[in-house]
Amino acid sequence: MKIAIEGMDGGGKTTIAKKLAEKYNFTYMERPLKELFETDKVDGMTNLMDMVSTIYNLDDDVLRAWFFGLGNLESFLKHKDEDLVLDRHLASNYYYNGSERSKPVFELMQEYISVPDITVVLYASNKVRRKRIYKRDKADCDLEDPKSFAEDGYKKIIDFLEETNSPYVLIDTENKTIDEVFEEVDSKVQTRMKELNGNSYTRKRSDKNAL
Repeated sequence: MKIAIEGMDGGGKTTIAKKLAEKYNFTYMERPLKELFETDKVDGMTNLMDMVSTIYNLDDDVLRAWFFGLGNLESFLKHKDEDLVLDRHLASNYYYNGSERSKPVFELMQEYISVPDITVVLYASNKVRRKRIYKRDKADCDLEDPKSFAEDGYKKIIDFLEETNSPYVLIDTENKTIDEVFEEVDSKVQTRMKELNGNSYTRKRSDKNAL
């Protein structure tokens, strides 16, 4: 089974993804580029983050989509026979780098990457997410990144999931503890598992609304 956890920065993705992976003993994937470039050493990770920062700041959405798509491809192709929990996936790549110009890049990637069995989108308002990020790390660069707080962020993610016929659920995390969010996410995941085990699901747009 492949589970993707998506949303904007500060939505709780990493915490929920790790808890799911631990509960179900699934492989957890957070930074596939790290695995791809085998950067286990501190200096290697520093070099990778410098490269990521350079690519991220390029004014070329096609090149950015390809580069970060390498991580998406890595996580699915190398671990295609494993159960995975993905902390961000193609929908996040599309949010940051998707455009009419880069759309063919995503269409090509999807020829090689199967749609996750369920994508969980964790929602929180800009105000709440900003507070969470600040509490986590006052110096977090995301606080100064306008892309992290774009008004159309969630819409773009959902539009991508709709266009790619990806089964998804949208969960509001505001005014909830992390345990309450996890309980709701876990319930949706268990429902999806039962559907898959019963072979009752076909990837059609109308089916997503029943998740």
